[in-house]
Amino acid sequence: MGRNIFFSLDKVQTSLVLIKNLCDILIVSTSVVVIDRVAHTIFMVVTNNSIKDSWFILNISMMISALVLRLVFSLFSNKITFKISAKIKINVREKIYSKLLDLEMSYKDIKKTGGLVTTSIEGVEALEVFFGFFLPQIFLSILIPFGLYFYLRIYQPTIALALVLGVPLIPLCVGAVQAWIRHVSRMHWSTYEDLNSLYLDSIQGITTLKLFNLVEQRTNTIRTRSWEFRNRTMKLLYTNLVSILTMDIIALMGTALGITLAIIYLSSHLITLAGAIVVLFLSYEMFRPLRGLGSAFHAAMNGISASKSIFEILDQKTKLEKSKPFIMLSSKENFDIEFCNVNFTYTTDTPQVLKGVNFIAKTDQITAIVGISGSGKSTIANLIVKLYEPASGQIYIDKHDIENISRNNIRKYIAMVSQRTYLFHGTIRENLLIARPESTEEELYLVCKKAGIDCFIKSLPNGLDSSIVEHAKNISAGQIQRFGIARALLKDTPILILDEPTADVDRENEAKIIETIKEISKNKTTIVIAHRLSTIRDSDKIIVLNNGIISEEGTHEELMEKNSVYVSLVHHQLEHESADVKEDMIKIYARVSGAGSARKPRDRRGSKDRGCTE
Repeated sequence: MGRNIFFSLDKVQTSLVLIKNLCDILIVSTSVVVIDRVAHTIFMVVTNNSIKDSWFILNISMMISALVLRLVFSLFSNKITFKISAKIKINVREKIYSKLLDLEMSYKDIKKTGGLVTTSIEGVEALEVFFGFFLPQIFLSILIPFGLYFYLRIYQPTIALALVLGVPLIPLCVGAVQAWIRHVSRMHWSTYEDLNSLYLDSIQGITTLKLFNLVEQRTNTIRTRSWEFRNRTMKLLYTNLVSILTMDIIALMGTALGITLAIIYLSSHLITLAGAIVVLFLSYEMFRPLRGLGSAFHAAMNGISASKSIFEILDQKTKLEKSKPFIMLSSKENFDIEFCNVNFTYTTDTPQVLKGVNFIAKTDQITAIVGISGSGKSTIANLIVKLYEPASGQIYIDKHDIENISRNNIRKYIAMVSQRTYLFHGTIRENLLIARPESTEEELYLVCKKAGIDCFIKSLPNGLDSSIVEHAKNISAGQIQRFGIARALLKDTPILILDEPTADVDRENEAKIIETIKEISKNKTTIVIAHRLSTIRDSDKIIVLNNGIISEEGTHEELMEKNSVYVSLVHHQLEHESADVKEDMIKIYARVSGAGSARKPRDRRGSKDRGCTE
């Protein structure tokens, strides 16, 4: 577990571990009491000593009391073990979830989703044996043999010394094979994670596999990985069997040594019969804690292997938000967004995505961002909502550096429709109310109407209470996108970011959505990222990204007059449209002449960009 072995033990849990250890010590102590009283009773009977009724009753009472206390302490110890394990598992899962939240979008770079699920569920479960049994057993394995040594010295010091010297053979045996067991356990867990990831990936992509006739090929791959996992499991069981057998042999040899010495010393009158009987019973007890530790070691190794995956997540570096008090945004009219010399790259071994980007998106205006795929359009949106942090440069909201604004505060004032809107398993109503839980049914239908989804909802038997299955498989891609727009409208924030809002909708619904965007942007800072250039034709400002650099910006008419990158994007899009659609689009994209110049842009008050904020 390395340096973080106690990372999830708080003061209360540490106290519980100590109480459990005390209970386990008391369990052994009650066993010693029972053995001691049985030995003395046998001694009295064998030596024909007269046993007084009071002495016999006292002995029986002590043994019964010790057995009852042993049962009580065992139940209490098990209950504490369960409580410790439950608390630790909850804490670890909370830490993993919190880390994934801190990592924002970059958590996808750590491992596959299947691996994350396996680590968060079964990996954390594997810690139960480690913290609930293995750690307490270490303490007992040290304390109990020495405690029994001092007890047996009362009867025969030499036998006690011989037994206690044999005890270290078990941890030495475990230590000798530790590297082997750790390697096998690590490979077993890694194979298990890979198999789960492959299986989850196959289920999620089963439609694609069917369409490309790859089901049989993927089935063979899963079969091969399953056999590999089976072989790893058998190898792990083999290592466990070999080491446990070795420890059993050492424990039995130590017990046999104690019994043999007890017989020899008894025949030489160097130990009493009571002492010999005590040695007979306690010889195995001397080795039992360490044998239990050795047995738990194998289960603990599985937890240690799982912990490697856990710490792979927890040790990820995140850009921590400043500890000083944050600036709190408040509801007001001006929510201008400014990028000032912003540079960004996802990882150190990938090309730079944004290179010295500068622009201003003003309130009460629609700012459109266009460019070919991979030019950095969506990255700009992700930076504004602090899903990522810029490598250098500043991003301002109303002249406030967002580095000084908390993520939660920023997101309170931003509604965003991403390229892939996620709808949770549940009802339509539940998915919409995520944006504003107190919304009325009338408000829900209103935003759905603006997003062009109200007719679809009304056609369903249960309306807003209709179910959405996992991954929204019962809804088309265009409908999912419109639900995302409705959710953003319902949130009603001063900043609205639309990332490809019309990508999966038809022309008719596209026109409705465009009109909705125009209507709601009057009092908002609206940023529209679009692949369909017809969506942003009437934007107040269009920013053209090219290879992470702003190559040009202006209105549609201004950019068409420049006859540069924007025009080539228009021509490229026209080449891939059908004849009837192309004719309509040519009218939309007409240069500033004749009908094309009839459009009067809205008043862009203060549209001239100021310099970067000092």
